[in-house]
Amino acid sequence: MSHAYLILCHRPPRHIATLAAHYPQHHYYIHYDQKAPINELDFLRDYENVHILNNRIKIFWGGFSMILATLNLFQAALANQNNQYFHLISGDCVPLQTPEHISQIFAELPDNTLFLQCNNIPRLRHRVRFNAPHADTRWQRHFIGKIMTKIIVLVDKIIPSSQIGWQGSQWFSATRPTLQNLFNAALGEPADYFAKKLVPDEHFFQHILQTQPEKYYWINDHRRFIRMAGTQNHPDELSLDDLWAAQRDGAWFARKVSPKNIARFLEYEFAK
Repeated sequence: MSHAYLILCHRPPRHIATLAAHYPQHHYYIHYDQKAPINELDFLRDYENVHILNNRIKIFWGGFSMILATLNLFQAALANQNNQYFHLISGDCVPLQTPEHISQIFAELPDNTLFLQCNNIPRLRHRVRFNAPHADTRWQRHFIGKIMTKIIVLVDKIIPSSQIGWQGSQWFSATRPTLQNLFNAALGEPADYFAKKLVPDEHFFQHILQTQPEKYYWINDHRRFIRMAGTQNHPDELSLDDLWAAQRDGAWFARKVSPKNIARFLEYEFAK
């Protein structure tokens, strides 16, 4: 049974060549941001287990375009019936555990297992409660967009609501039946609901989980080591010592890692 690594990136993930060569039985699916030249991935085209998506999306940070790109990855990876375990990662992620080790963990769990962060975060409720005209546009990160977001946050505080703001990391791992269920559900109500929401990648699959909890054996842990500095929106860059510490703690992946540190880490791991 194969693992499928679903990769969202906008810069060439050089380490995928190393992983694809070392693990020829597993598959790597890459969505490369439409804003980046696709020929930057030509170095990967000779690997039969690397699949570069043709149906690319122009991604805006914190926009629904991120969900569309993710669903394209789901569709491509599910087309191969040999893929049984799926991992959504970024181009700045490095695997800390072998596929064999992760397979052993999955083998002891139900077929509908989902490793996904999902928590009620009241301060982020505005994201799932209101549509935002600047969502999924270049204005979202500009001054005007930030002012509009502050207005939405204020309205959420003033007007009472019992709505819950389920939130978590967009990165997760799942079995085949689980990913198929998520994909099927995503094509319905959630897509319409989240099309103009802010930062839907941190809420979309959490919403599906909470509306269909009976379909999933849910583990509220995505098995990633990601260190955020305070209230920053971007993760810290990790050192080699960080990677080895996370590996000892049982994390499956780490993010955010520089190409240099990824290369050094994999060189050490594959030399064992």
